[in-house]
Amino acid sequence: MEFILNNKKYSVLNHELFINYLIVDNYFRNRYSKYDYNIRFDFVTPLLTKEKIEFKDILEGTKDLEVLIEKSEIDFIPAGLTIDQQENGNFKITYQELDFDNIHSGEAIPFLITLHSLLTYKPIISLTQILEELENFIENFRAYNK
Repeated sequence: MEFILNNKKYSVLNHELFINYLIVDNYFRNRYSKYDYNIRFDFVTPLLTKEKIEFKDILEGTKDLEVLIEKSEIDFIPAGLTIDQQENGNFKITYQELDFDNIHSGEAIPFLITLHSLLTYKPIISLTQILEELENFIENFRAYNK
């Protein structure tokens, strides 16, 4: 999938995008989130019932994701978002008055999926609570890699 933001073209492989949706779904489904949200992605649910997930399962799920992309039913880029690359190679992501520095390249897509999911959640979540949740998400994401 390719997208343009701030006059810069970005791309992510569709199976990587699918894996990022799995990560975010797991974050909310297994209550790693700071607050309790019913955020789920139906297209990843079939994988969650498997005892062992193999790469072919990821590729099958990716096909479902590609259909949603073609229908423009998947979007993880909120309107008004800016991404700037910092001198150290990391990203600064800004949405309204929310600023996040030093977002690593591997964190950016799941971070954006989480941000978009929180922004579109009903009932509406305050930007203060979104800030807290995104900080918690990054903390959990980074702790997993330790």
